[in-house]
Amino acid sequence: MSGDFDEFVKEVEPVLRRALSGCMRRDQVHDGLAEAFAYAWEHWDEMDAVDRPVGYLYRVAQSKTRSRKQGFLPWAGDDAIPDVEPELIPALASLPASQKTAVWLVAACGWSQVEAADAMGVTPSTVSTHVARGLDSIRASLGANA
Repeated sequence: MSGDFDEFVKEVEPVLRRALSGCMRRDQVHDGLAEAFAYAWEHWDEMDAVDRPVGYLYRVAQSKTRSRKQGFLPWAGDDAIPDVEPELIPALASLPASQKTAVWLVAACGWSQVEAADAMGVTPSTVSTHVARGLDSIRASLGANA
């Protein structure tokens, strides 16, 4: 990949950290980031061919830490989401894994459905379905269905 690796990390790290925080415990996010950036460093020349490096590294981090992956949702701290409806976290946590991941990446992290689909290894229409169903379930849990 042309360009400076350090600049790449500065640009990608916050986005990747937020995405991983939706599917890993806090202590595992650091491991996932380390695995992803170690992979990127080892394959730096090949990263040019990757269309969406954040989504690609998201999958690398997940696969490299799969046996250690447990828990879900953001933690309290400087980068936590402020002023969240208290029942939102349990409602999100109760979703099936695919819906939880799709809702987190699209709604919380602001990824496009195409980016989330690449990261999840599914089609954009599948992500759309997961997001719609997940948000419907969350709305029902919160009593927000009209």
